[in-house]
Amino acid sequence: MNIYIVPMLISGILCTLLSVITWLFRRRENINRVFSFFTLTLAIDSFAFFAWFQFGSIESIDTWMRLTFTAGFLVPTGLILFFIAFTGYDKRMDDRVLGIKVRHFQISTYTFIFACIPLAQFSNLFIRISETPKDIWDLEFGPVGKFMFPLFAVIFIYLFVMVFKSYRITENKPQKRFILLLAVGTGMWVLFGYVGALLVPISSEVWNSISYLGTIMMAIFYFVAILNYQSDKVHDLNLNLERKVEDRTRELKLKNLELGDTLTKLKQMQQQVIIQEKMATLGQLVAGLTHEINTPISAIRSMNDTKSKAVIKLQKSLQNIAPVEMDNKIGKVMEVILKADQLIDQGIGRLHEIIQNLKNFTRLDEAEMLLADIHEGLDNTLAIIRHDLLKNIEVVCEYGEIPSFVCHPRKLNQVFFNILKNACQAIESKGRITITTSLKKNMVHVAIRDTGKGIKQDELKSIFDPNFTNKNSVVRASLGLSICYQIIQEHHGKIDVESQPGKGTVFTVILPMEL
Repeated sequence: MNIYIVPMLISGILCTLLSVITWLFRRRENINRVFSFFTLTLAIDSFAFFAWFQFGSIESIDTWMRLTFTAGFLVPTGLILFFIAFTGYDKRMDDRVLGIKVRHFQISTYTFIFACIPLAQFSNLFIRISETPKDIWDLEFGPVGKFMFPLFAVIFIYLFVMVFKSYRITENKPQKRFILLLAVGTGMWVLFGYVGALLVPISSEVWNSISYLGTIMMAIFYFVAILNYQSDKVHDLNLNLERKVEDRTRELKLKNLELGDTLTKLKQMQQQVIIQEKMATLGQLVAGLTHEINTPISAIRSMNDTKSKAVIKLQKSLQNIAPVEMDNKIGKVMEVILKADQLIDQGIGRLHEIIQNLKNFTRLDEAEMLLADIHEGLDNTLAIIRHDLLKNIEVVCEYGEIPSFVCHPRKLNQVFFNILKNACQAIESKGRITITTSLKKNMVHVAIRDTGKGIKQDELKSIFDPNFTNKNSVVRASLGLSICYQIIQEHHGKIDVESQPGKGTVFTVILPMEL
């Protein structure tokens, strides 16, 4: 075997392997398909020249030479397609390079190349072979073939300018490295295959052998560049995937938090609806009871008044008839009866006051929004929980000048009821509850201070959460304070809490005069 054909054989085998390998990965990137086609054209060209050198003869020079040159034209076809693909101009075909659109450059070069194939195959315009050749290299280029090297030079210049422009506009570092490696590989091919042949005076046989060393080096450079580029792409994809997973995980966490908050709000709303229904049912029950109790109390009060008047008349008559007896036994009996009448009047008055307080507290006979006196609501609430105010708890009311304003009086009564109830429960021994009201900058301030055990600082943040409880400080708010918070939010107000363990707690309700 001729030693000069070894680079051709190695080039053919190597390019075939590269073509198969990159074709197997064709789905990952479009550049893999193009590179597979390009290396296949290199393999066909290498095997064609190998067969020419190995099996060619002087008698068959015309056939071999024409077939070999035809196969050689596939290489620039694949090269142009590959350059356009790896520089990204396949997606920017209307961009101009050296004043020529990439689309027009591709069409014109392909037209010339495919026009040369039949010229080289069927005419002497491209290749001229003498009638009596001395060896298989005894040939010369025709008038068209003489333009091959200058034309290829123009094509290479255009392609390298395309690479340069693509390198400058690309900001992605892996893409820049990819373009640079491909440019270096192409430069090695041009240096070995064409420039060397023109500058160094050597035989055609040696020139062909050296040119395929350049083909081998170019294919290796291209393959390394593609592997490096694919590795960078996979790395970027992994980073993007990890970033997307993190973003998605973060989104899911936020969604879970939102769903948790929504579920908590729904539970609070459900509990609030239940409590409101219970309050409404309780109000209806209280209204019915007060109505039913008012009837016998009114009858008792009326009859007691009649009886009192009759006793007074009887006393006067007895004084006229028997003044002496009136001073003794009858007088004492009359004093007992009169004292009993006073006690009965006081009891009836107390019952009437309790019933009136119950009616005022529930306020079911009034609209949701109305003009109300906040001091009246506080007084009614204090009257309702009076049984919880033990002898050792002192209630001090320090009311300021606050005019009536539009609000939900029944709901505000519920707020004051829960806060005062918790204040009573927070005081284990003797203590005091101070209720202070004031008007500041058109905002109503209601401060309820107790001298109970207080609440720890780390627990103040969750005091308005549902089911909050603090057994150590005897605060069992459950849903009470949570609902209070929602009611005050409906009034566009707020609740401030200050507490010191061992010194007590202050709840300050702040409400706007105008909703």
